[in-house]
Amino acid sequence: MITEKEYLQKVSVTNADLTPFSEITLNDSGFRNILIKHLTENEAINIYYHSYLILNKATITAPSLFYPYWGNFASLLKHENSYHRNYGMDLIANIISADEDNLFEPAVEDYYKQLYDERLVTIKHCIENTAKIIREKPQLTITIISKIIDSLKVNTNSEKHQNFLILKFLKLLSVVDTNLLDMNAVGEFLITVLNDTKSDRIKKEIKKFSTK
Repeated sequence: MITEKEYLQKVSVTNADLTPFSEITLNDSGFRNILIKHLTENEAINIYYHSYLILNKATITAPSLFYPYWGNFASLLKHENSYHRNYGMDLIANIISADEDNLFEPAVEDYYKQLYDERLVTIKHCIENTAKIIREKPQLTITIISKIIDSLKVNTNSEKHQNFLILKFLKLLSVVDTNLLDMNAVGEFLITVLNDTKSDRIKKEIKKFSTK
């Protein structure tokens, strides 16, 4: 068992070695509480960032262990700091397979508000995590894809950033069962993109999707 003080000493430095915490996190509920506390409450970047990195790895390994912390992760979606919102999105997506009480559905609006963040990386996190979410919540596919399309239509991005996001969206579409999609809405959007874009890569990916 590592004490909270010892933990803070170890992770307060840049490039801290997090390897020793992997096993402790999975086996010690008290230590998990320490991680959650410092992810959500500590304002020191090294501490909350390292706490996130440890939790990100552990939630992928054992999502059900962290389901009791759903509320803590969901609260990060409303955090003023975009890094914390990114962490909240990642951690929720990691544990969504354990969502037996269907807690995600009430969080859909907060989750997909991140599509309108001013930071490109936050929008990226949101789109990329959607593959995990749709895999576990296929009944929300049309709702979620519609939200992404609507956000991409509100184009205040540079051409480079818009192309980046469209490619992320196309990558998402490539792993979604087309039977779950509203193909009329998706097709209409992709035709508009195809007509407007100058990107050969985007044109190639759209044509690839159209033959899926």
